[in-house]
Amino acid sequence: MIARRQYLAVGTVTAAVSLTACQPADSGSPAEADSEAGTEAATANIVEVVARDYAFDAPDEIPSGWTTFRLKNEGKEHHFLLLQHLPEGTTLEAYIEEIGQPFDSVWHELQGGQDKAEAGALLGQLLPEWWASVRQMGGPGFVAPGGVAETSVKLEPGTYVMECYVKTADGKFHGMLGMTRELTVTEEPSGASPPEADLEIALSNYEFAIEGDVRAGQQTVAVHFQEHPEFTLGNDVHVVRLENDTDLDVVIAWMDWMNLEGLREPAPAAFIGGTHEMPVGHTSYFTVDLAPGRYAWIAESSADKGMVREFAIE
Repeated sequence: MIARRQYLAVGTVTAAVSLTACQPADSGSPAEADSEAGTEAATANIVEVVARDYAFDAPDEIPSGWTTFRLKNEGKEHHFLLLQHLPEGTTLEAYIEEIGQPFDSVWHELQGGQDKAEAGALLGQLLPEWWASVRQMGGPGFVAPGGVAETSVKLEPGTYVMECYVKTADGKFHGMLGMTRELTVTEEPSGASPPEADLEIALSNYEFAIEGDVRAGQQTVAVHFQEHPEFTLGNDVHVVRLENDTDLDVVIAWMDWMNLEGLREPAPAAFIGGTHEMPVGHTSYFTVDLAPGRYAWIAESSADKGMVREFAIE
């Protein structure tokens, strides 16, 4: 199996969790529980996270259940927050040593001229068997400096890794500079409800299925994870604002971390949020505020396979 994420180092800063009015936690299967908005007004369990160059200000511990991560980018480069649920008994230190070092080694091979197919094969050989048990659980997508990205996911109790692996201008992953930290999700339920969606996107392999009208202003997008590619990253969706002269093909190439210029600052356009991948059957919600202009829905790993769709706001 070709692995899915790369080396990130440890961050050590903390912040606060904000809880508003609570209701009983959801129940049922992931597909049912994650997509059920309910008839009552949604409540919120809001976790405020600040992204800096290069660290997260974030809580060490939060309750389980529905959680809205509000990521404020106070850095000078793009950032995001990916949540990875570690197998029981796995530590952040083991993640860095046993997952991080192989990704770091492969990145150096790519910089030295190794092609992506050979690099992917090498990565599969170097990673431990337990890597297949790490579950990507969404989180706020790419957001430009000064922006705020807000994404809601339902989290089970356990140990998670929060990470960002955008690259600096000289090609260093943000995580290698400090943008990885541990997050504990406790047994205590948040009691929060999922948001109400204005727009629905179903993610299958290499396709966006969009229901609803994209409009100007703030709106919440429900993203339903219906398939997972066999040999690549999971499906995800991010929103990028394009200037009149932005070359979308350049943005597509930028999304692939295995490209030498991929994910390297400065980004070719400004991102305003989205959601990272989740297991099949789950739903994530993210909120964006769209001013008139040119935009695209775009996937990180599959944009070059057709998972990109341009749209305009009048």
